Amino acid sequence: MIKISNFAKEGNVVTFEVSKIDIKMLNALRRTIISMIPVMAMEKITFYNNSSILNDEMLAHRIGLVPLTTDLKTYVHSNECSCEGKGCARCMCMLSLDVTGPKTVYSGDLKSLDENVRPVFDKMPLVKLGMNQKIKLEAEAVMGLGRDHAKWHSGVASYEAVEKDKGTFQVRIESFGQLPVEELITTAFDLMDVKIGQLKEKLG
Repeated sequence: MIKISNFAKEGNVVTFEVSKIDIKMLNALRRTIISMIPVMAMEKITFYNNSSILNDEMLAHRIGLVPLTTDLKTYVHSNECSCEGKGCARCMCMLSLDVTGPKTVYSGDLKSLDENVRPVFDKMPLVKLGMNQKIKLEAEAVMGLGRDHAKWHSGVASYEAVEKDKGTFQVRIESFGQLPVEELITTAFDLMDVKIGQLKEKLG
């Protein structure tokens, strides 16, 4: 039976020691956390005004990489939504930015229609505006997976052998803030169960 010991949590980081486990299971957990957890990120950005020093494409790229808090109970991936990817309140959240210089524009200046989908960090600098320079835009945040783009990476997991012959490993899991680290881990296990169930069904 798998045994977990020396469990510790600090902020968005969890560490623990696990014994009597197959390394394949740990690797499956690691890969799931890195690439398969659905989280929100800004995908389509519409500019109405941008007189900053950054062109639309560069600024959109910076904004797209801002991590957003995610509500897995409210939102689903567009592939699973009844709107069939057209965009609705079930799979998309709108954010806006309307600022005038002189000022440094931060991630916290983005305004969301849903308080549960907002920048994880308020002080990520996006661009510095000079006198009377302006930015006005709208951004569509949608669910995505880390395997598709780095902006949808939800966290990182790693492990190292303590006593490899006994199947004992030290595990470290960190959430990037879109989800609490506890929810990140439980979601990963839920997804693994689903995948295993799908495989069993295919095998008959």
